[in-house]
Amino acid sequence: MNINKLFSVKGLTLIALSIFLLGCGEKSKGPEPLGALKEYVDPATSFKVQYPQNWKEIQKESGRRFMAFPGRDASEAFRKVYAMPGEVNHSAAQIAVFLQPLRGRILDSVVLDNMTDMINDSLYTEKRRTTIAGLPAYRLRYRYNLADGLYEGEKYIIVKDTAYATVLEFSAFTDSYSFYKPTFDNIAKNFIPASNPIEKKPDTLIQNAEAAPPSPTNRIVNGTGFAISIPDNFNGVRTQNSGTIYSVSFQGDRLDCTIQVDVIDASKQKNLAKIVEDNKKAYGAANASKTSLGGVEAYYMNYSFGGNVQSRVYFAIKGDKMFRVTMNYFIPKQDVYKSVFEKSISTFRMM
Repeated sequence: MNINKLFSVKGLTLIALSIFLLGCGEKSKGPEPLGALKEYVDPATSFKVQYPQNWKEIQKESGRRFMAFPGRDASEAFRKVYAMPGEVNHSAAQIAVFLQPLRGRILDSVVLDNMTDMINDSLYTEKRRTTIAGLPAYRLRYRYNLADGLYEGEKYIIVKDTAYATVLEFSAFTDSYSFYKPTFDNIAKNFIPASNPIEKKPDTLIQNAEAAPPSPTNRIVNGTGFAISIPDNFNGVRTQNSGTIYSVSFQGDRLDCTIQVDVIDASKQKNLAKIVEDNKKAYGAANASKTSLGGVEAYYMNYSFGGNVQSRVYFAIKGDKMFRVTMNYFIPKQDVYKSVFEKSISTFRMM
């Protein structure tokens, strides 16, 4: 088996937030003063990004990403905002750089992939061409209301060489973006995007990067009628599946290790047991087991269509929608992926 054909690195993007959060949480805390800027240079791809030297929480992975926050509580705020809004640090902000392998994509395709990994496309208030470091780029702006105020962000997407698209992202909670914006604008003005890796050894450097396991840090993403927590190095890619209202595949570094969510119109057929029974033959499954998904009755079936890939599909109905959630993993890597995917599916919620 040519393992390279199984790999497809999708971009990373940041947390998608719910627009209907309830509860006010703690009283908002104003942002702290920003210190002088210092610079991070990525050892593998030479991207350069500035950040306030008094920011305390720095997360970095050579050849993949860099993230900076005012402190650990701010970092936690971005991770927990959907699940536990009362614990959000309302002064939280972040500066982030993510590298997205191109795999033959052009800049416009990368931009569309970034826009679909959000609650919905309409949250973007601006998509416009610009330049970064003298290179063609796009700037995406988004904003929406949470219970404690406006959340705003900007993404700059640039392609410099043939290996990567670089995504530079800024965001802040609670009407505080205007406070950070002059600094963010200055950082964008001096930003240098990623180049092709200096050490060009496809069988070592690049393949090792492609084989990265799921991140231990999760983020919440939202689709049509649902939310799910996934590893933050997985990207949501919209897919076209016949008979569905909405379909998305959450993919990391392997195309054979994914979580697929399909939303299907159930207004004319809500007998879940019959739907599952009718689907057994299509999946080649001998039986279906009763369980729960997102707090409602559900069924699941284990199956395999070959290729050393094991799959499990869940069916559940809420209101007029049926949710079909499928996890696929490469059997020799099941110790790496299976428990992570089961944990993600346990967070699945239907709106």
